[in-house]
Amino acid sequence: MISRENATFLLGVIAVLYLGAAALYAVNTPPWQAPDEPAHYNYVRQIVEEDCCPVNAAGDWDSAHLETLKSEGFPEGADLSAIQYEDHQPPLYYLLAAPVYRATGGSLVALRLLSVVFGLGVVLAAYYTVLRLLPERPVLALGAALVAAFVPQHVAIMASVNNDSLAEMLMGIIFVVAITYLRNPSKRNEDGTVTPFDVSHLPHAAALGGLVGAAYLTKMTIYLPATLVVAAAILLRWLVEKAPLRWLVLEGLWAALMAAGLGSIWWARNVILYGWPDLFGQIAHLSVVQGQLRTADYIASVGTSAYVQSALKTTYQSFWGQFGWMGVPMPPREYIAIGAFLLIALAGFVLLVTAYRRRLALNVYQRAGIGVMVLGALATLAGYVYYNVTFVQFQGRYLFPLLIPFALFVVLGLTGVQYILEVWLKGRAWDRRLNWLPAIGVSWMPLLSLFALFNYVLPNLR
Repeated sequence: MISRENATFLLGVIAVLYLGAAALYAVNTPPWQAPDEPAHYNYVRQIVEEDCCPVNAAGDWDSAHLETLKSEGFPEGADLSAIQYEDHQPPLYYLLAAPVYRATGGSLVALRLLSVVFGLGVVLAAYYTVLRLLPERPVLALGAALVAAFVPQHVAIMASVNNDSLAEMLMGIIFVVAITYLRNPSKRNEDGTVTPFDVSHLPHAAALGGLVGAAYLTKMTIYLPATLVVAAAILLRWLVEKAPLRWLVLEGLWAALMAAGLGSIWWARNVILYGWPDLFGQIAHLSVVQGQLRTADYIASVGTSAYVQSALKTTYQSFWGQFGWMGVPMPPREYIAIGAFLLIALAGFVLLVTAYRRRLALNVYQRAGIGVMVLGALATLAGYVYYNVTFVQFQGRYLFPLLIPFALFVVLGLTGVQYILEVWLKGRAWDRRLNWLPAIGVSWMPLLSLFALFNYVLPNLR
């Protein structure tokens, strides 16, 4: 069993490796060769030069001009100031980026490195979510941190000017706090009873609501998962502890008032600017971005079967690595190898929850914690599907808010593989080393991230 001190040291190693890899992406990726980066950059610029916050206006979206710039590789000196179609976004990421812009004279690399720091928050949140949930298995927490740190496309996005980095960090913190709110870490005693995390150390429901409010001020893609994770955490704790109904109402009110109180600052501003019922600025945004490919038109053109195939293929590829403005995929062999790995993890997960479920021995608090993580993942997936009902947006990065639950799935799957290997290798001198399999099994991911940068990203983006 690895000690807590050694696990913390190894987490530090993972963090340093992530910062190094992400910094290489941030410094070496050519300017503007990340999805929507000019528009996000211009949001920050407008805050610094014109005060908060930008307003959706005609002319913010010029698809022909943007396509020309993309085809020419964003030539040096090109005028990007009119690319402002992200002006509908909530402002928190851009407000935090504005001081960096001022201090560095608008340095693109400096703003990218700010996103890298937020990305580190995602890595740490992955570790502490799994460690709180499964405190006796720190190797699983290390494996989850590796997955969150080194999906190549995720590194590329975290190294760009984009509010995804802050949104994912907040979603990760919500997972950590929700798991803790559910009285994890907890342990099973020798007599079969369970000792939950001491109630005096639990976060208040207002803290959960405040985090959701911060999510409301950051990005709409995490509205649904953040809200449902917190609501489910409160409800599940009420059910598990058989608390009075009054407790549930008070906890729910604390969370709801904090979340709505923060979110309403932005929503009220939108209603004042754009009119009722445009709380989120989406109606104004849709009136600006005319010309985006719509799902109904695409299906009418290629048929339902081709649409589904394209959606699944592009989503899968762009989750792992389809760089630039979705124009630089990896070779098929990489996707095939990753798919084979995922099938092994899936098989191990099935074994774990069937043949080896007693070895996992989750108590009621841990099951509740896993429940909120699954719900958060499903909510993210539902939001992705809903978005693609209107527009063709097969970008796997929109699924990154479920990266931490995905990382947990992978390491649990490798745990199932570990158990079956232990049966086959019982009595061998090195079979105990299999305890490291959930971390060692994903140790190829940092290498893939660097390989992708130098062999696919840099040679194909100019």
